[in-house]
Amino acid sequence: MPTDEPTAQPRRGPVIDIHCHVYTPACEPLVRDLPALEAEPFDHFGGPSTEYNRRHFAAIGPQLTTPDVRLADMDRMGVDVQAISVAPPQYYYRAPGRLGRRLARVQNDHLAEIVAGHPDRFVGLGTVPLQDPEAAVAELGYVAGELAFRGIEICSNVAGEDLDDPRFLPFWEEVQRLGLLVVIHPHGFTQGDRLTDYYLINVIGNPLDSTVAVARLVFGGVLERYPALRVCVVHGGGYLPFYPYRMDHAWKVRPESRQRIPHPPSTYLARLYFDTVVFDPGQLASLVRWAGADHVLLGTDYPYDMGESDPVRLVSQVPGLDPAGRDAILGGNAARLLELAPHREMDGGRRR
Repeated sequence: MPTDEPTAQPRRGPVIDIHCHVYTPACEPLVRDLPALEAEPFDHFGGPSTEYNRRHFAAIGPQLTTPDVRLADMDRMGVDVQAISVAPPQYYYRAPGRLGRRLARVQNDHLAEIVAGHPDRFVGLGTVPLQDPEAAVAELGYVAGELAFRGIEICSNVAGEDLDDPRFLPFWEEVQRLGLLVVIHPHGFTQGDRLTDYYLINVIGNPLDSTVAVARLVFGGVLERYPALRVCVVHGGGYLPFYPYRMDHAWKVRPESRQRIPHPPSTYLARLYFDTVVFDPGQLASLVRWAGADHVLLGTDYPYDMGESDPVRLVSQVPGLDPAGRDAILGGNAARLLELAPHREMDGGRRR
């Protein structure tokens, strides 16, 4: 972690991290006898990385579970506000219906407790049991109503099912109706047989699964059907933001690519939002040029070792980025999407 202020440049508004995780220990006894969790791609294709991951996850336990430790890290990183979301191992989409609903509620209430304890430093991104779309819609109501969260986090697939599957359409419809931000975060790649070595299940697999998820939301017509959806894809959006026009070319020359969308795929990609976890100012500059500074949000993937520990400095080093664009990425875009009041009047993301 950096020990000094990442940048001396003056800025307006709070720095808001859209991509950071919380672990809920209360879920552990509920899933102790659930062998289906071993089928999660991140673990199933972990190969030699599995034992290292166990040690790493144990080492960062205080960051994942203890707000005071997290707050000290945020101060060192120059982050004013975290939009906290569940840790990917705790999606629990392979849990049966009733248990899945209970797990989501336990996690959402845990997030709400953290937010209530430090309403000026945290806002919540809820979770839903997507394996049961009807229950997911009900939990959306709880997240947006009782908890007043303005966003959720979901995985890039639902126990191997793609997000454009028709059974998820009621979920997407309700998300649009509620005006929630959806943050898509992967947990390995579902066909990861060739990614078991060198931690490729994360290095390549995570952005690849996000790429597949976004492509299916586009070509599957979900973004056409629900034009007001607000979706942020972590890890810089996977690979699609850096190679989008192959999709447009396919749409022009292949009839199967036009089955469900009347416009080129880049039309829909332009609506999406992306975080800054790309690790290089030049690559971040490419993302900003393509997506626009108003569609890029600061992220860290806190507290994992594949995260960005000096996010403000990374943004400050983007060549050609003007102060307005910098401020938008550092926090303005997240504040707008999550409907946050000015920093001193914030109340955990709840609308006043």
